[in-house]
Amino acid sequence: MEPDGTCSRGEGVAVAAGRDRSSGFVRAFLSSALGTGLSRVAGAFRDIAIARVFGAGAGSDAFWVAYTVPNVFRRFVADEGLTGAVIPAVSKAEQEEGTDRARQLADVTFTALLIANLVLCVAGMAGAEWLVKAFAYEFTKDPPKFALAVTLTRWLFPFLLFVSLVSFFEGLLNHRMHFFIPKIAPGLVCLTLGGSALLLAGRLSVPEYALAVGVLVGGALHLLVNVPVLLKRWGRLRLSWDFRTPRFLSLAREMGKVVAIGGFAQINLIVLRQFAAILGDGAITRYWYANRLVDLSQGMIGVGIASALLPMITQSVAKRDLVAFRKDLNRALRLAGFTLLPVAMVLLTFNEPITAIVFRHGRYSVEDVTWTARTLLVLVPYLLAVAGINIVKKAFFALDDRNSLLAVGALGVAVTGGLGWWLIHPLNIVGLAWALSVSATVQLVAYLVILRVRLKIALGLSGLVRPFGRMVLATIPVGLSMVAVRSLGQWERGPASLVNLVLVAGGLTVAVALYLLAAYLLRIKELHSLLGRLVGRKKSA
Repeated sequence: MEPDGTCSRGEGVAVAAGRDRSSGFVRAFLSSALGTGLSRVAGAFRDIAIARVFGAGAGSDAFWVAYTVPNVFRRFVADEGLTGAVIPAVSKAEQEEGTDRARQLADVTFTALLIANLVLCVAGMAGAEWLVKAFAYEFTKDPPKFALAVTLTRWLFPFLLFVSLVSFFEGLLNHRMHFFIPKIAPGLVCLTLGGSALLLAGRLSVPEYALAVGVLVGGALHLLVNVPVLLKRWGRLRLSWDFRTPRFLSLAREMGKVVAIGGFAQINLIVLRQFAAILGDGAITRYWYANRLVDLSQGMIGVGIASALLPMITQSVAKRDLVAFRKDLNRALRLAGFTLLPVAMVLLTFNEPITAIVFRHGRYSVEDVTWTARTLLVLVPYLLAVAGINIVKKAFFALDDRNSLLAVGALGVAVTGGLGWWLIHPLNIVGLAWALSVSATVQLVAYLVILRVRLKIALGLSGLVRPFGRMVLATIPVGLSMVAVRSLGQWERGPASLVNLVLVAGGLTVAVALYLLAAYLLRIKELHSLLGRLVGRKKSA
């Protein structure tokens, strides 16, 4: 700083760079969040359509277990584990040896991924009976239900190949700072799945087979939609059998740890599915839909922020710029708090009306809605904790620290399993929700403590207390308005009541307006950042 209060040339450049970095993060977040949000809306259409046609019973339970099995294996060869390993590896290769080396690494990884998926698909289809037993052994007491789940599992396994390749494409595109198409692509699966439930289920002797058709058609479409933008941003991928290169071997070792990390996450899921299966027909479906409402509520925010964050903190780690690393992490946590705390308040005070409007139609009964709403209420801490976990885990991916992820994953399995078994009988599926919320909170705290020790610098979390306090204060008018609206509806009628629809639409609109007004009056920085970016895009357009 100069004596007259102005910035020196060096300081001015640093400030400008910081602003550009902040603007770049917000831009990446908005792009990723928009794509994820549209995909989550398509997911809501899928869930509404399936709930309407199948309700909560043996058939829907069989499908959701079958749908879960290949989606469990995707954790090993897709999703954040794959992108979290690919982005740092490709970024490092390109920075140290150039673009050609990065392309070579991508090609050999692509080839290995194809082989791994083909092996998994064949093995999964062959071992479908054992897999269904692993997820829902209680089904064996109902042979028709068990047989249906096994058949659907075999049909759905090829979906694993589609989703794995999409995740790989996403890693390459995120490295090129493109986020929108990979995030919106999964929505195609949801649209075809929902459409198949409405259009095909009534025409088949086994209606659940329509859902398998929807998954496979949607999986192919959501892979193909990524190809044009991949060719434009990255180029062609070729088969390469050079598996002995040092960089690929290093990436393979990291992926091995990712498989182990994914294994812990899936043990968690298996435990919860087994517990829910014990509770009888419909329990798995009710629990699934409560989780889907959480995903709809936080998915576009948590996933959008985490996706935008990883390329930036990967660059910070590569340059050993821990100051920028800490600023990026805190910026992401503050943005998550600003966007998710009002969502949490809505779910705490308005969970039953939301559940009723989304699911109370067709064969989904009032009792189903009640259990789903109760479960959703208890999942609110999970909503907040898992958003924080998604962000903080990106730091460990950028640091190539998979061992810490393994340790915390094991801790999560122990907490979820122990609490789930203890609480399931007195509280039904609400007990499973408590187990998941407590486990996620414990894992988030553990991640933050380990990261603090790992970096040997303060994370600056104390600086989040005041802005988070303002955000919580801004949510109070939201909660009060939701309580008032909730008392006016006939929620057992669901969307069949025009009054209910008006109350929900009007109530949520008022809640958003109240939160934005409160945020403005409290001078919450994130509001101005987002509005500035949105206004800037509108003017540039």
